[in-house]
Amino acid sequence: MSIVRVFKHRAWIVVWQFFVRSFILIGLPLLGWGLDDLAGFFSSPVRTSFVIVALVQVLINAWLVYRLPPEAKQDQRFEPFHLHADMIEMIFFLAAHGDRRTLLAWNENLPFGWVGLSIYLIGLSLSVWANFTWVTHVRRDGDRACANPVLLHEGPFRWIRYPALLCLVFYGLGFSIMFRSWLGLTLVLPLIGVILNRIKVLEKEHAEQYPKVWPERYSTSRRIIPFVY
Repeated sequence: MSIVRVFKHRAWIVVWQFFVRSFILIGLPLLGWGLDDLAGFFSSPVRTSFVIVALVQVLINAWLVYRLPPEAKQDQRFEPFHLHADMIEMIFFLAAHGDRRTLLAWNENLPFGWVGLSIYLIGLSLSVWANFTWVTHVRRDGDRACANPVLLHEGPFRWIRYPALLCLVFYGLGFSIMFRSWLGLTLVLPLIGVILNRIKVLEKEHAEQYPKVWPERYSTSRRIIPFVY
């Protein structure tokens, strides 16, 4: 195998995804907390459990990226990197920063921390379900699936069109509660606003890009809240 083929191997994409998402999900909270007090970070069973959950999340995502066929490499079903993703990263850093220093944070409440982790797990479960559904769909239908991706009616896409964006709300809310951050909870509100604006843009793009099939998709699903919106 030539050196060119080695560096074009799909494994490099997986490795890149693994490190990027590890930095976002685990690295940013640790940096926000402070690397000089890792023992303090892991002294909480909630924070320790979150790191374990995040590591599992990163591994699952890397596996799904590896299973994604080459023809779908430009697809945006996997959580896209836009302003809403930047805001999630901000919440991860600032909430952890405030937790250690008790800045805009409420008193320690372990049961409430577990509630936050549970909310985060709802987002994670939805994300894995959506991404697994999309990967399975592309592997089965190939080019036909990529030609009209908005017609995916399986898994969570049966009810909502943008599960990846809904996941971010659960991530922000759950993480803020885990790290007892009033600032994080406050930032969830503009995060929702950014997500709604992103949906508005996507709706317009899809209507223009898929004029024949978009009306059907639009009429048979909701944006991010089943049966409501």
